[in-house]
Amino acid sequence: MINFKFNKHLNPWGKGFLTSVLGTTVSILLTFGTSALVDSKMQADVQRQTAMMVIHDIDMCVKKMEEMAKDEETCNDAIQYVLAHLDQIASLPEDTLELAMDMLTEYSSEHNYFDDAKENIFKSSQDIWGNLDNMAFIDNMERFYRERRELVNAMKTDPVFLHPISYQEYFQMRINATSSDYSVDPVAILKEKLREPRVKYRIDFSANRTRLYRQYAQMWRDISDRNKFIMNISDEELAEYIKSSQRSGSSVSKRDLTGQWERKSDGIVDHYYEFLDNDSFRKKQVQHIPYPAWTGEIYLTSIYAGKWRVKDDTLFMECNPNSAEVHIDTTHISYRPEMRDSVRNMMAKYFDLKKSREVLRKAIENDLADTFPVTTNKANDKIEMVVSRSEAVIKTQYLKRIKDGDAFNGSSK
Repeated sequence: MINFKFNKHLNPWGKGFLTSVLGTTVSILLTFGTSALVDSKMQADVQRQTAMMVIHDIDMCVKKMEEMAKDEETCNDAIQYVLAHLDQIASLPEDTLELAMDMLTEYSSEHNYFDDAKENIFKSSQDIWGNLDNMAFIDNMERFYRERRELVNAMKTDPVFLHPISYQEYFQMRINATSSDYSVDPVAILKEKLREPRVKYRIDFSANRTRLYRQYAQMWRDISDRNKFIMNISDEELAEYIKSSQRSGSSVSKRDLTGQWERKSDGIVDHYYEFLDNDSFRKKQVQHIPYPAWTGEIYLTSIYAGKWRVKDDTLFMECNPNSAEVHIDTTHISYRPEMRDSVRNMMAKYFDLKKSREVLRKAIENDLADTFPVTTNKANDKIEMVVSRSEAVIKTQYLKRIKDGDAFNGSSK
C-alpha cells in the first residue's frame, strides 16, 4: 500500500490538489504498466503463432520430400519392369507405361516445388524475433530455407534431376501426333527413348534421387523437432494451431445444412448435395468432358443417396451402395462427319455405364460411412467441410448454398 504523508503546513486545498496529482500519476503508471504487460503478452503470442506457422512449413516440406521419394520408387519400378519386358512392351498394362513415361517426361513448364509464402512472411517479420532469448530458432529457420532454395535450384539445373523429355519436346510430340486427340503413343516413345544415353543416365540415378529426397526429409524433420523443443511447442498444440488457422465459421445444426449445396471443382467437376428434413441426402457429381474430336462437352453424372445427421460440428453421411446411378449426356457436343469413328471409339472405351455404376457402387461400399467436420458462415450460405486430416494436414472444401433452381430436378444457378 502506498502511504502519502503531507506537510502539516499545507492548507486543505493544497492537500487536495497534491492528492489529486499523486493519484493521477499512480493511475498513469498503472495504466502504462498494464498496457506494457498486455503488449508484451501479445508480442509473445505473435511470436509463438509465427513460430508454429514456419514449423508447419517445415513439416509440409518433409511430407513433400517423402512423397517425392515414394513417387520416384514407383516410377523406377515401372520402368525397370518395362526394360525387362521390352520384347512384350506393346502388351504391357497402360498404367505401367504411363509410370515409365513419368520417369522420363516433364509435363509442365512450372517448377513450383514448394510454397514460399511462409518464407516470405518469415523474411519480412524479423522484428518479431527481436526479443527472443534463443537465436537458435532463427538460425534453424534460415538454414532450412537456405537448404530448400539450394535443392530447388539443383532440381531445376542439375542433370541428375532433369527429365530427358523436356516440356517443349513433349508438347511438340503431341503436335506431331497422328491421332485426332493429339495423344502420344507411349510404346513408340519408350522404344525410341530407352536407347538414348541421357535416358539411361536418368534411370541409373533414380536410387540416388530417392535417397537424397529422404535425406532432406530427415534433415528437415530434425530441424522441426529442434525448433519445437526450443519453443516448447507440443505436437498437440501444433495440430490445434493448424486446425484453428485453417478453419473458421460457426458450428452447425441440422437446420443450417438442410437444402441444396454446390461446389465447383476447377471447371471440370461439379458437386451437388441435398440434405432433406427426413434425414435422407443425395449427392450428385457432374463431370465435364471436352475432347479434341468434338466441340462442346459430354456430361457424365453420378448420383447416390443415403442417410445423414449432425452431431456437434460433424456431418455423418451413411451411403447406400444400391442407390448408385450413372448417366451420360452427349446432346451438347457436335463433330465433323470424318470424326465420327474417333468419337464412337472414345465413347466405347471410356463410357461403359454398367461398368461405371459398378465402380461407383464398390467405391461407396468401401467408404460406406463418411464423416466431415463442418462449419458455416454468418449468412449460412457457405459451408466449410473438412474432407481429410492426416499428419496434422487439413484439407477443406467449400460449398455454396443453391438459392435459385434445383440441382437434382432441373438446373441450378
